[in-house]
Amino acid sequence: MPFAANWDGGLCPPARAAIQMAYMSLTVNQLAVCGESDAGSSVKPVSMVTLGHSDLRDIPLKIAQLPMSGALKVKLGATNDLDVLRAVADLDGRKLFLDANQGWTNMGQAAAAVAAVGAERVLGLEQPFAKDRWDLHRELKEHLDLPVYGDESIQGLADLERAGEAFDGVNLKLMKCGGLDVAAQMARRGQELGLKVMLGSMSESSLGCAAMASLGGMADLLDLDGPWLISNDPFQGLRMERGRLMVDGTTGFGVELRADHGLQFTPIGT
Repeated sequence: MPFAANWDGGLCPPARAAIQMAYMSLTVNQLAVCGESDAGSSVKPVSMVTLGHSDLRDIPLKIAQLPMSGALKVKLGATNDLDVLRAVADLDGRKLFLDANQGWTNMGQAAAAVAAVGAERVLGLEQPFAKDRWDLHRELKEHLDLPVYGDESIQGLADLERAGEAFDGVNLKLMKCGGLDVAAQMARRGQELGLKVMLGSMSESSLGCAAMASLGGMADLLDLDGPWLISNDPFQGLRMERGRLMVDGTTGFGVELRADHGLQFTPIGT
């Protein structure tokens, strides 16, 4: 019986996402196939890794520890934004994607951030203002000749339908969508609405990010760098190669449990 896209069983989105992923993994493993991933897609979205909020003295080491990706996402929204951006631009030649995480309050901050590195270096901006400030995002979209992506402002299909009035693209996250089926539905609808599609992640393991990467053929940007931001990833098989996100496995989502994963499994039913 197919997993119903409109079924949530009263579950919160992350719990539903886990059950739906388990259903998909079981299905494709029984068929001994691998879920379609960015590695096998004719469309090659730009893969990003994230530089978190940083003191200036820490930036060189943090950049050196990150894998080489197609672009570098820089977390902003602090008092040292401009200094951070100038330092990053001097140290790294990649395109930059600016994520203010709702940290800005006016158009001037966005304009200054773009000017600090040059518009030609900026791939886009993500959720610069508070999630309910559609008016500011609308104004920014009208005056800034760069893509503006919504994240926290886009919580479901209803928000997606009106996203075009204030955003050029949307960041879809597996745990926020509540399953790959819903994420795929939202990605398709976003494309129909003329929006750019970005596939993002929370602080997730290789499993969650590899699962979302299976929708890579529908995306313009991949922000699936969760495994590089945590120290206890129990899965292996997701890697960055020549700036592209790749999976090693040939079944399921292309990742597998590490021998020393440390997880404990308890049956919850018959």
